Amino acid sequence: MAERLNHSRQLPPGEVTLAEVFKEYHENHGARLRSGPTIKILLRYWLEFWGTASVSDARDVQRQEAFRTFLEAKGLRHNSVNRVLEIGRAALNRAHRRGVIATVPHIHCLEVENLRPMGDPLTVDQLRRLYWQGSEEPHFRLYLLLALGTGGRPEAITTLTWPQVDLERGIINLNPDGRRQTSKRRARVKVGPALIDVLLALPQDTPRVIMFRGRTLGRMVHVWPKARERTKLKGRVNAYSLRHTVASYLREMDVPPWEASHFMGHRMDGHSMTERYTHMSPAYHKNAAAALDGLIRAVLADPLPYEGKQVKFTSERSRAVNAARKASRAKSVPPQELRP
Repeated sequence: MAERLNHSRQLPPGEVTLAEVFKEYHENHGARLRSGPTIKILLRYWLEFWGTASVSDARDVQRQEAFRTFLEAKGLRHNSVNRVLEIGRAALNRAHRRGVIATVPHIHCLEVENLRPMGDPLTVDQLRRLYWQGSEEPHFRLYLLLALGTGGRPEAITTLTWPQVDLERGIINLNPDGRRQTSKRRARVKVGPALIDVLLALPQDTPRVIMFRGRTLGRMVHVWPKARERTKLKGRVNAYSLRHTVASYLREMDVPPWEASHFMGHRMDGHSMTERYTHMSPAYHKNAAAALDGLIRAVLADPLPYEGKQVKFTSERSRAVNAARKASRAKSVPPQELRP
């Protein structure tokens, strides 16, 4: 079915089924995206309700309303229903733009409800408690500083590599070369001297900037519950709290709205070409970088006592030496029956 769409042009909507359009969309576009598995699930809702219906059948407004009722009966919330509708609309519009279908119906989507942020913003005092008392793990503390200095999303921080970091000019490109920008844009940001000093003290021959005992990091889902417990912080305190903290702090420090928006990676229409070169300006993110540099210095000032379990860290070489010593001592101990 999808093969027919690859070689056809301007097909009447009554001769093309929704199933054909969705199959072609997923195979040639959706499956290549990171959200591919989610897209596949969302398209299944369309197929379950519409079955063998044609593209023309989707023009029926009453059936579209029945489809929304069907999704709500499945337990989907308002924004989830909207996401299903948007995926179907995207598939149909793609087929129309590529000239496969002569016309496509208008799919009425819902207005997006304003959702509560995934993480609550934190005060400076809460950040200090989180840094000094949340964990003694170096990778956790480094993650906090990078998140506060860049405003990056969790994955952009944990996957950051050294080629993305320009220590001399104080620029961090959160979007690595070769990665296509998505709707959740990753910015190229200016960072302050406090964070640069922290990075300069690290070995720069590792696969990623943040390493955990010689290994790269995953999603860090296990460290946050322990950090909340140790610091006794209430509410939605997680990795997303840091990004929302940065956005709130930039507003609090009167950073110009356009600069704060650009720093956070929000899309700015009409500047896609010149944006490639703005980081060359000496004034690039000057206010945002200065504000967040002050925030990091406030977090690092006057260490708080750590109240959790003390953790000792040794290098790979030290662990190997210790293991060898234990093995040597084990060989020198006489068997039980020969001991006095």
